[in-house]
Amino acid sequence: MKRIVGFVTICGLVLVGCSHKETNDIIKQDNSSKLVGDVLAKETEWKESEYFTSGNLNLIGEPQLLGFTNSKEEKIFAGKAGKYAWHFWGESVKTRDFLSVKGTHQLTQKEIELVTNAKLLGPNSGADNHAPTNMTFPKGGMWKLDAYIDGKLFGSVFVKVEN
Repeated sequence: MKRIVGFVTICGLVLVGCSHKETNDIIKQDNSSKLVGDVLAKETEWKESEYFTSGNLNLIGEPQLLGFTNSKEEKIFAGKAGKYAWHFWGESVKTRDFLSVKGTHQLTQKEIELVTNAKLLGPNSGADNHAPTNMTFPKGGMWKLDAYIDGKLFGSVFVKVEN
């Protein structure tokens, strides 16, 4: 009888030790998941992109990479078509390539096609290449615009659209 009680006690201690270890692993996983989530949130901050000038143009985007014509004083309004010239820097962007732009609204996370197959026309205002486009945003708020050159993501611009 003492052997059975001793065996059950040892098995109970082993099980308690294992379940305690598993609990610690779960806590570690939860903490690391939170850290990963925090890092991802910082990577995708919805903050308006930088305004800058190139040649005689005012643009919004990332200097020496990409941007489209717009100044801090010019507001973009939802539902109103606007003419915007996208500009790109870098040897990888070739004349006669095609630009498409997909926009994602911050609150709805709905993605829409804003520009389809706009032809790149060569150097302009200090940029290595440019493409004239029209864009219409269906609703106000923050938008992330992903610019694709021949189907490959080139970069993103964050812009505020007024109602």
